[in-house]
Amino acid sequence: MSDFVRNEICEGVAFNSIVDTRFKISRISASLAAPLNKKTAAANALLSCVLTRSCKKFPDFTALSRELDALYGASLYPSVRRFGDFQVITISAAGLDDRYSLDGESVSSQLTELLCSILFEPNLKDGLFNEDDVEQERRQLIENIDAEFNDKRTYAINRCIETMCRNEPFSVGRFGSREDVTALTQESIFNSWKQLLDNSRVELAMLGSADPENAYQGFKKYFADKPRKTGGTTTVVKDIPEIKRITETEEISQSKLVMGFRAAYPENKTQLVANSLMSAILGGTPTSKLFTNVREKQSLCYYCASRVDNSKGIMLIDSGVEIKNIEKTEEAVMEQLRLLKNGCITDDELNSAKLAIKNAYISSLDSLGALQSFYINGILLDKAMSPLEAAAIVDDISKDQITELAKQIKLDTVFSLIGN
Repeated sequence: MSDFVRNEICEGVAFNSIVDTRFKISRISASLAAPLNKKTAAANALLSCVLTRSCKKFPDFTALSRELDALYGASLYPSVRRFGDFQVITISAAGLDDRYSLDGESVSSQLTELLCSILFEPNLKDGLFNEDDVEQERRQLIENIDAEFNDKRTYAINRCIETMCRNEPFSVGRFGSREDVTALTQESIFNSWKQLLDNSRVELAMLGSADPENAYQGFKKYFADKPRKTGGTTTVVKDIPEIKRITETEEISQSKLVMGFRAAYPENKTQLVANSLMSAILGGTPTSKLFTNVREKQSLCYYCASRVDNSKGIMLIDSGVEIKNIEKTEEAVMEQLRLLKNGCITDDELNSAKLAIKNAYISSLDSLGALQSFYINGILLDKAMSPLEAAAIVDDISKDQITELAKQIKLDTVFSLIGN
C-alpha cells in the first residue's frame, strides 16, 4: 500500500512523497515541465543527459561514478518525454533504502544532495558545459532520434502526430529534431539550463520506505527561495474542418496505417480512467474490437491497436498492413468505432478490458519507476490518485459512460507509409 503526500515548497515547486515499505531501494527525482517549443526542445533533451555526467563537486564521469558506487551502487537516470504541450525533463536517483545502510547512514539525504548539486551546480568551465560531455551526449541523442526514424512503426506514429498537431506545440518531438540537435552550441545548452531552473514547473518526488523528511529538507534548501510563475496550458482541439491525409513511400515490406483522432480531454479522475478503458475495449487487448474483428476475423492487418493520450486528448490507432488492404482496414476501423459509439459493447469485451486495465494499474505497484511515472502523470494533470484508487474506479465504469466518451472521438488525420 502506498501513502501519498504532497507539500508545496514554494510557488511552482512541490515535493511529493510516496511511502511504500515493500521496496529495498528508494527513488528520488526532479521533474521539470516546460512549454514544448521547437526552439528549446533539442537543447532541453541534450541538457538532461549532460547534467548526469558530472557536477562541480564531481567534475568528470569517473568521479561521479565513484561517488555513486560509494552510495551502495546508486544510479542516475535522465529521461525526456512529451506530456500534453509540455516537455518534461526528469532526473532520477535510485539507491539503497536507508533501512539497509551501515551505521544509520542516510542514503536518501546524500542522493538528494547529489541530485540538487547536479541541477544547481553543474560542471562549468568559463561559464559553459564540458565540451567532451556535450559531444558524447549529442552523438547518443542523435542515435536515439535515428532509432525512432528507423523503427517504421514509431516513425509513422510520430508523423501522424506531427501532421495532426502541426500548429500545436505537441507536434514537436520529445528530443527535438536531428538538425536542431546537430546545431546546438555550448551557449544554447547553458541558456537552456538557466531557463529550466528559473521558469519550469518542478515536481520533486521520493518513493520508498525511507523517511521522506530527509529528501524534503534537502530539496527545500535549494528550491525554497526560487519561486516561479508556471504559465501555459495544453491546447485541446475539438473542431475538425477537414480530415488530413498524408501518404509517404519508403522501401519497406509492411505498410503502416496510423489514424489520429481527437478524443475527450479528461475533466476528472473517472474520465481519466474511463478514457483508458474505452481505448482498451476498442483496441487495447486480445479481446478488443479491433483485434478480434479487424485482425482476426477479417485478416486485414498484422496488428491493429489503439492508444489514448490523456495528456492531450487524442487517440491513435495504428496498423501494419498490406498496401492492398489499407482502405479496407480504415473502413473496418471506422466501423468498429461506430459500433462503440452506438453502445455495442459485449459483457466479455467490457469485463476483459476492465481486467486488463486493473492489472496494468496494480502492476505499476511492483516497480518504483512505473509507480513514479503513474503518480507524476496524475500530478501533472491535477488528478493525482493511487493505482489502487484508479483500479477501484474501473469497477464502477458503465457501458453508458464508455459510449458517451466514444461519441466525442473524431477522425482528424490519416497517415499511410507504404512500400515501393
